[in-house]
Amino acid sequence: MAEAFVILTGEIEAKSPAISFMNSNKGKPLLVADEYTFKLNKATTTTKYWICTINGCAAKVHTDLINLLMKTAGNHSHLPEKEKIEVREKITFFTFFNIFLTLNISA
Repeated sequence: MAEAFVILTGEIEAKSPAISFMNSNKGKPLLVADEYTFKLNKATTTTKYWICTINGCAAKVHTDLINLLMKTAGNHSHLPEKEKIEVREKITFFTFFNIFLTLNISA
């Protein structure tokens, strides 16, 4: 019985995507999971509901209030957005880098 639990737990963990977060161009939070991006659709007292950023895509993610993955639902109707995510990460990096340089120069 203990072995079955370990195997089942391992399978669930293997299927759970690693998630991270970034901001949109407008400064809104985006969840990134398996090279797909999700925007915050709704938040309740216990759960945050995220929907895919591509219009018409049925994929959804639920997290708790501290952003731990609770559930994934639906399938994506498009390819992963790896390049789009990389561009956002670079823009974010250079934005913070420029702010850092500006603060150091003016100090």
